[in-house]
Amino acid sequence: MSEPKVTLKTLMRHTGLSLGTVSRALQDGPEVRRETRELVKAAARELGYTPNLAGVKLRTGKTYTLSIVLPVENSEQDFTDSGFMALVSGLHAALAGTFYSLVVQPELPDEDPVAALRKLVEARRVDGLVLTQTRPQDERIRYLLAQDFPFVSYGRSALEQAHPWYDTDHEDMAYRATQRLIACGHRQIAMLNPPAELMYSQHRDAGHRRALREAGLPHEPALTQCSGLSAADGRRLVLELAKRQPRPTAFVCANEYAALGALSAFAELGWQAGREAAVVATDDSNVSAYFVPPLSTYYASLHGAGRQLGQLLLRRLDGKPVEQLCVLEQAQLIERQSDRLGGQA
Repeated sequence: MSEPKVTLKTLMRHTGLSLGTVSRALQDGPEVRRETRELVKAAARELGYTPNLAGVKLRTGKTYTLSIVLPVENSEQDFTDSGFMALVSGLHAALAGTFYSLVVQPELPDEDPVAALRKLVEARRVDGLVLTQTRPQDERIRYLLAQDFPFVSYGRSALEQAHPWYDTDHEDMAYRATQRLIACGHRQIAMLNPPAELMYSQHRDAGHRRALREAGLPHEPALTQCSGLSAADGRRLVLELAKRQPRPTAFVCANEYAALGALSAFAELGWQAGREAAVVATDDSNVSAYFVPPLSTYYASLHGAGRQLGQLLLRRLDGKPVEQLCVLEQAQLIERQSDRLGGQA
């Protein structure tokens, strides 16, 4: 004979709590103490409780579905790269122990991003959203604020109205990277940045300019290249910049893919990283430790970012004020070999 199904009443008898308290605890009700929620969830795991989501959805009017919106370059792009998987893995980790599931919503380049959100929001297909690749005057954020719809953005905006966000301090990261290279003797420092319309690209540019200004060095706009961040983009940009006179002696890459492309260009040019030119990258997976030579990086975990985004969105769904839902993370410098030697004046 099969074992009897574990129900809310089973959990009620096991914990000694009321049926209503057990139900609200499983739904992360803000009126239930954290210790009580953890007690009930531990009992649910121990006894193998599986909620009847159809009934829960009917009672609450919620979908118990959250979505992350990811811009893609084309309709055939897949999501198998390590960065995407780490971000989604972190989100899943944050949702573990809740009723919520996560779906990925691609945002195509020829698609109106607000219209795509409107389909999700007005049809109530999801209860909350995670946005990525924010812009200073982000129309998606404007729309969601106007709809009073729960969301959190991976990245800030320049909008006057506050909204929940999680971000890495890209301005500080670019500032420290540029400052470090200047201290090594470099004067011609190239920035391989993401597209200029993205908020974090502008933060990176501001940090780079600040470091140059403090060192009394001129800012040369041609040394800041805004483009895609694939390995092919990194390779192409380094080969183009190498034609300049004087040429760059250091490159700050916005991710490890662009850095990989930079190293490919170095090989074609006959350069050795750390000798003829230095490379510093932003890294989110520690894969840069396996490059030849290993790259010095400013590390910011995408898995950690995903977990933080999920936690912030859950807190927003619980009704927490926006002012408590803004997190700025500092990147960690990991020193390796790609920028150890002094630069050329």
